[in-house]
Amino acid sequence: MIFPGLKKLGKELGFKNNGTYFYGFINNTYVMFADGANQKNVSFRFPIRLNEDDKKKILSWKKKGYAKSIDFFDNQSFDVYVVFTEYLLPFKISKIKEVIEDITSYIKQKYPQEKSKCSGDNCTETDGLDIFDIDGIPLPMCHSCAKRLENVIENEYEDFKLQPNNYFQGSIAAAVFSIHGILVTFILFLLGRIAGASGLIYFYLTQKGYIWAKGKMNKIGVLIISLISLVYTVVGVYLSYIAVIVKEVLKLPEVNGYQIFEVIKFSFESVKEPEVKKELLTNMYLSLFLCGICILINMVQLLKSTGKVKIKNT
Repeated sequence: MIFPGLKKLGKELGFKNNGTYFYGFINNTYVMFADGANQKNVSFRFPIRLNEDDKKKILSWKKKGYAKSIDFFDNQSFDVYVVFTEYLLPFKISKIKEVIEDITSYIKQKYPQEKSKCSGDNCTETDGLDIFDIDGIPLPMCHSCAKRLENVIENEYEDFKLQPNNYFQGSIAAAVFSIHGILVTFILFLLGRIAGASGLIYFYLTQKGYIWAKGKMNKIGVLIISLISLVYTVVGVYLSYIAVIVKEVLKLPEVNGYQIFEVIKFSFESVKEPEVKKELLTNMYLSLFLCGICILINMVQLLKSTGKVKIKNT
């Protein structure tokens, strides 16, 4: 989601917008920015490799309290990533603009003859650059590098299609890994709460197990992970509900002398009582609703990451 502040800044700078990022050239520097979780992120791609004086100049904006973090991707990088953190209120767009204009002006004045370079690996081409959208990320690139990257992606995708599906072993491992999530559901029951967080935990554990067993992460794989997560939501509520009943029954003085398996058997049978069954089903429906929302959100995000990477000229 892009908030009005960055939209306004994007228009002021004459930047394009692909729905997530605003991007464009200022002087001889390529700049991209986007909204994040309680922060605004700005990326710079410079026409030269930064030296220590350049880095000190850029880091000064962190010392001034404007930026929360400034990251250089390696010791001899063209790229810098700047994060502006928001606390309750949006970060002032005028400050972000001040930082962008100051840094790009500094680079232009110090290196006036340098031109923006292709972002392809080890490519220093400066002529004939276009902006290519690479799976949603707009980057300046020459047509040769774009074509080369497209061929690499196509070859990797063909190799991926030839890999074994491993759906069965992936499903078994996913189910085994998710058993630990039942403990979380039980703890939530003891606290008298039902939370969508357990859905997230089931999804995470299921995904970990599936990947560990080398299940193919395609649309079918994501569907398997999501379905197992939902099944465990129901199983977790049911077993946790039984465990709570066992815990309460054990407090009764009249059960002294009874073996634990008899108490557990009684607890399972008590679920058949209309009132107890109604309460259990209510908890199941509520858990499925809350956990289902959480699982659905994560399923959509995972589906996006399993699709074929696309490259297009913007």
